[in-house]
Amino acid sequence: MHHVAVVWLKQPGDPQARQRYIEASRPLARLPGVVAYDAGTPAAVRRGRANAALDESYDVAVSAVFESRQAYQQFLQDPEYLRVAQQVLRPLVEKYKLYEFAEPDRP
Repeated sequence: MHHVAVVWLKQPGDPQARQRYIEASRPLARLPGVVAYDAGTPAAVRRGRANAALDESYDVAVSAVFESRQAYQQFLQDPEYLRVAQQVLRPLVEKYKLYEFAEPDRP
C-alpha cells in the first residue's frame, strides 16, 4: 500500500518551515506497518524544455509504503500518528492532496 501526500504550507517557500514539517513527520516512519517513509521538497530538476505536467508549487511531499492496506488503516488510527498529524503537522499546513494506491496482486 502506497501513500503520497503533497503539502502546501502556510509559509510557502520558507526553507525553515519546510524543514520543520519534514523533521516533525520523521517519527511516523517508526510506527508499526511502515515499510518505507520519505519526505522532501521539490527537486528542481533542470529539463530541456518546460513540462506542463510538472507541478513544483508545493512545499513538501511525503511518500510512505505500508505492509498492507490493513497496516495502513491501523497506522491511521495509531495514537502517535493522530497526535503528530493533528497537533504538529496540520497547524503548519495551508492545504494538502493525498494519493493512495495499491499494487495489484501478482499471480
